[in-house]
Amino acid sequence: MLAAALAGCGGGDEDELTREELVAQGDEICKQGRQQFAELQRDPPQSAAESAELTRQLIEITEAEIDDLNDLDAPEESQDALADYLEAREQGLEILRRGLEAAEDEDAEAYAEAQAEIARSQLDRARLAERVGFDECSRPLSGEADR
Repeated sequence: MLAAALAGCGGGDEDELTREELVAQGDEICKQGRQQFAELQRDPPQSAAESAELTRQLIEITEAEIDDLNDLDAPEESQDALADYLEAREQGLEILRRGLEAAEDEDAEAYAEAQAEIARSQLDRARLAERVGFDECSRPLSGEADR
């Protein structure tokens, strides 16, 4: 009886996802975020104010994605890869925040630099997502926003 009681305590292992469940749930989170990004970016901003609002919304989506991915109880063999991926996403979020500040300051050059930095770091985030097993996470929108 004591063994049964102890087995139910302390680890939270019963909620731990398998690698396949982690990948499926993570990909679904990222797919929804990508769809929201694509929809928002369908019509490019025409002013600093529109750029700031777009960036604000992208930050909200990104924060929600990171929170949802953080909430996944990854199996031990996936925890390091997921932590590395989430760290890269946090770094990307910081770049978005700098872009927001630039847009609010009507600093077109700093805004463009932030966009370029996000693009330059895209491949790294995609590689880290692949290490976790994700297919949908950190893929470039490439054309989806133009449709």
